[in-house]
Amino acid sequence: MVDTISARTGLLMGVLEERLKGNGKLIRSQAFMIPPGGGTEWDVPLERITRLTE
Repeated sequence: MVDTISARTGLLMGVLEERLKGNGKLIRSQAFMIPPGGGTEWDVPLERITRLTE
């Protein structure tokens, strides 16, 4: 996966979604990524990442 703003690449490890309790409307989504080969995990808004094309 690649962050379209910073151009950092990494493996998608998980996604955290925040929703309203009453109607379940999605408020925001955060993606958690780690660099290839390991290292420090970082988070980025889910809408900023896309699949890396080779």
